[in-house]
Amino acid sequence: MQRRQISADEVGRLGEVTPADIVSALGAVSHGHVYDLDPGRYVGMPQWDGHPTYLLTSYRTPHGTRVQRDVELIESGNAEDLRFLSELMVTSMHVGTHIDALCHVTCGGDGWFGGYAPEQELGDFGPRRCDAASIPPILLPATLLDVASFRGVEQLAGGSGIGAEELQAVEEGQQTPIAPGSAVFVRTGVMRHWHDLDQFAAHAGAGLDLTAARWLREERLAILVGSDTPTVEQVPTTSTVNPHPVHDYLLRQHGVHLLENADLEQLAADAVHRFLLICLPLKLAGATASLVRPVAVV
Repeated sequence: MQRRQISADEVGRLGEVTPADIVSALGAVSHGHVYDLDPGRYVGMPQWDGHPTYLLTSYRTPHGTRVQRDVELIESGNAEDLRFLSELMVTSMHVGTHIDALCHVTCGGDGWFGGYAPEQELGDFGPRRCDAASIPPILLPATLLDVASFRGVEQLAGGSGIGAEELQAVEEGQQTPIAPGSAVFVRTGVMRHWHDLDQFAAHAGAGLDLTAARWLREERLAILVGSDTPTVEQVPTTSTVNPHPVHDYLLRQHGVHLLENADLEQLAADAVHRFLLICLPLKLAGATASLVRPVAVV
């Protein structure tokens, strides 16, 4: 895929961030403490079975190259027997902590965000518009809405919905009004089970309903929404016509990126509800998401 110029209508709401906004967000950091929001990736980790299974395996090993002697660089002038290891990774971008690109969902004949249609913009090597390569580096003020703590539970029950009224109550209870143009993260508590497949599956599916998504965008003007779940939204949904109404509303209709599988546990343990989000998506042409390692800085 040839290098191309990213147009303004591919960036979505993240395109509204100005240099002054970034300076302001950086200026809010007072302690210099960094929280890693990536729980890590490993073979066998929780993931939706609609995406390819994550695989990482050894590709070249010291023993293998010693037996095969097929790497010319290390087969001459190597009296000290220097060897190397490398790996092969096969994965979807939608595993572990990741951010959805705006091309990720379509609905009916309307294509994805920006009015781009698969018939014109989907090639053999992925979408040509609104792909992961169009997601800019992200530095945003962010608010954590800790719904699990608000309910007084370790994690929400699997499949439970979070509506607009509850999000507003959490915002008020934490005394953390959401600033326009910021990122909002919603904690369900499921990430505490990231290394326990059965428990993670048992508590999966808690998330935002459509009223919550509308409130975040229309009332709080959020430009990125994240969660500790694989979908951000409630699964299964209560909608009878759309299995992922929050993805459709935020990603496709409004250009609000979704950041999924964020580890929010240490933030919650330290009662950190405001922070600077730093997230650097990979510039992957044709990808419908990007693996990320976001950090919260306070």
